[in-house]
Amino acid sequence: MKRIAAFALTCWSAAGLLYFGQHSVALIVVSGVVALAGFDLLRP
Repeated sequence: MKRIAAFALTCWSAAGLLYFGQHSVALIVVSGVVALAGFDLLRP
């Protein structure tokens, strides 16, 4: 359950970075890294 909550938190934070980043290329890359880190949390 904690992994799913952490995954949801990282996905929402990546979406927040994209929304508030005002289409900055650096923040698009950072949000991609955050989203991929969230996918890594779901691995056993």
